[in-house]
Amino acid sequence: MYHCGMRPVGERHVPYKVDLMVWSHRLDLLALSNFKGEVQVHRLHWQKVWNLSPPKENVTVQAMAWRPDGKALAIGYSSGVVFIIDIEDKEELDRYELEQEDEDAFDPSKHGITCLSWAVRTEILESATEPNIYDDASLFLQSLPVVGEYKNQGTDENPKDLKEIPAANQLNMLLVGYGSGYIYMNIFGRYPFGTIHLAQLAKDEFGGYKILDICMSDDFSLMQIAYIDCLTNNLFISLMNTSVLSAYAEEMYIVAKKHSEIARLVSQLDQTMISIIEAWEHILLEMDTKMADYAAAVPEGGVSADLLELLMLGTPSDELEVCLLQKLTVNDLKKFGNSIELSYSTIQKLVLKQLNIVGQSLTYYLSELRGLTRIPDRYKVIGIDEGDVTEAIRACCAFLNKCLELQQVIDTSMRNYKAFFRWLFVVIVRLLGEQTPSEIVKITQQELGHIAEFLYNFDNVQVESSESLPDKPVKFNLERLGQYLEDQDLTILPDDEDNPWHKFLKDNACLLKDSDTIFSLFEFKKFSLVQQQNHLKTTIGQIFDVAKKDTCKYFSLLYNIKCYEDHSNSKLMENLRICQTYHADANRFLMAFMDKTNEIEGLHFMTVNIKEKACTVNAMKYYFSSCLVADNDTMDNDNIPIMDLQFYSPEYFSVLTQHPHNDASSIFIQVPIKIALENSVECNIKTKLYLFNDKIIKKNMSPLLEPGVYKVLDKLDGFRIAVSGGRKVAVVLAKSLRKVRVFEMEVDGEDEEDEILDTTPQSLNTTDQSIADKHNVTPADATF
Repeated sequence: MYHCGMRPVGERHVPYKVDLMVWSHRLDLLALSNFKGEVQVHRLHWQKVWNLSPPKENVTVQAMAWRPDGKALAIGYSSGVVFIIDIEDKEELDRYELEQEDEDAFDPSKHGITCLSWAVRTEILESATEPNIYDDASLFLQSLPVVGEYKNQGTDENPKDLKEIPAANQLNMLLVGYGSGYIYMNIFGRYPFGTIHLAQLAKDEFGGYKILDICMSDDFSLMQIAYIDCLTNNLFISLMNTSVLSAYAEEMYIVAKKHSEIARLVSQLDQTMISIIEAWEHILLEMDTKMADYAAAVPEGGVSADLLELLMLGTPSDELEVCLLQKLTVNDLKKFGNSIELSYSTIQKLVLKQLNIVGQSLTYYLSELRGLTRIPDRYKVIGIDEGDVTEAIRACCAFLNKCLELQQVIDTSMRNYKAFFRWLFVVIVRLLGEQTPSEIVKITQQELGHIAEFLYNFDNVQVESSESLPDKPVKFNLERLGQYLEDQDLTILPDDEDNPWHKFLKDNACLLKDSDTIFSLFEFKKFSLVQQQNHLKTTIGQIFDVAKKDTCKYFSLLYNIKCYEDHSNSKLMENLRICQTYHADANRFLMAFMDKTNEIEGLHFMTVNIKEKACTVNAMKYYFSSCLVADNDTMDNDNIPIMDLQFYSPEYFSVLTQHPHNDASSIFIQVPIKIALENSVECNIKTKLYLFNDKIIKKNMSPLLEPGVYKVLDKLDGFRIAVSGGRKVAVVLAKSLRKVRVFEMEVDGEDEEDEILDTTPQSLNTTDQSIADKHNVTPADATF
């Protein structure tokens, strides 16, 4: 016999009204959102883990869902954005901006995220448990170095942005309902599989649908969707054939794993570029500022002319002599020289040891992905275009080529810089009339050529006059490296006229026609490294762009059941409390809901049973009477208002009702699903009537229940519940929306506490202090 053992763990008053509550099924963690748009995660004993502010003002949380492993939380906001948040440190793992696509039919601002569901396919993936040895990329690729070698800039040993999602041996999928009937599908919460337009499948492309809940079968072959038709404001249930997700689960896993690696590499690329730019900014010392006044005092091109004249004739102009004697010192030159050489060396290491390795690894994974696209019988359903992958590989090769070009620029600049500073040092010492060591004075003819080349490019030379000049052209350009680290075209192009490969391609243009392996990178000649990186990220984004995929063609609508008609013409979306689950043993979907504006109707319970290609539906209306808590055996038929409901486990669903005689209390009931099934009746789904019509009789559930399946919650006027059968926990929210009580479920009767925690401010502080002592946290951390 089941006993509804509920032991109160604690009761809390919170400063802001609570909106949503979701338990993790793997960890004893409760996620709550409030009306300010904040999300907070608490442990069972109410120790606060973290608090997350909304992305911007006037944005509220519409839905939340835990990743199956319990280590990440998906949060959907009213602005139409979904965040995937790491539980350990509140770091953002992913973000999806989901915008309404059919803007002509409805106002996009009224849509946002309507529901989130994170489904798991129970069958173990063969490719996850028995991987091919050649799937191990470490056999062919260099190991990736730790990002942030330059003074540990940007990241630590485990950068948050580069966190890998642990390889799951089961397929899981984040399902997001948004817009006017759109469902976004994301494998592992990382790989965008595609978007379903429910109205399109229902052959009603102009219809507006508000998706309330999505439930997947355990093998991913069926999807049940509860939605409201915006035109009629009535509730519908759609059963969709998604067998393609089950049949191609292995292929989806393989592609999603490669996408995860590519996304990780792109993130590491971003981190490395940040480190390089920081290193470059570090070497933009006072040389530019010290010589800027001098550069402004001479005509355009005068800096190079004066320095070249000094190099050839040995006598500086008046302006240059003032600059060298007053603005620069021997110590300045030494400091500049050492700093620049160190920073150049750092950038060189980052380009060689990180950008090159990441670029090569990206090329490897993209090439593997292109190989998969050439097996259409297995991977066509994934919707990846071979041409898009080839373009990304080409962009990756162009990026590696630009890294090589930058490497050559660094080598040339380091050589020229050393010669330039050595020469300038001798000039200043001579101008001061001091003796210089003979070994420093000696400058070879080759070094003179390097200095002359360096001085020639001292001014910012535009190669082609036809190019549009910036609003404020730089009068003075000390460096050729910096142009590669800006998001604009190069001003000083590398001299590659003698490149034999370019000559070969020019003489044999036929090699470039329709070739996937021979590329001409001439169009990227003016790209800076930053532009090349952005181009690479854009082409990779094109590969996985769900807007280009026609996912709907792989799915079909089996049944569209008219479920419940809204008689009050009210906002059914706001007043409906609905929950769904799937039972694999019986191959059936279960759904229960209640309408707050029509409490007399009670609880609506229905099952969708699938047998091969046939579908049968059982339904029944249930209500609870006061005989549930009456001292005598009289059969009262009065209807107790139901406040909330949620499936607890495959055997029970939880119901919260008002207390019939005490408004300050409520009743928590664990309804056996077996009883609800036995008393339901089969319905004709082909009729034009709504499933829950006036012909379905209401049945009193109270006499069917055993005494041990319910519990009176004293001094708690319950309004909403959240339960988890996996963790055996429950939380009840009061009508004030500012008081919550947490329970441990399925405890022995003698272990239950008869005394409910006092909720006065004095006892609240005492309780908080005891919890804080237990977990070594401050009382402030233990409050909501």
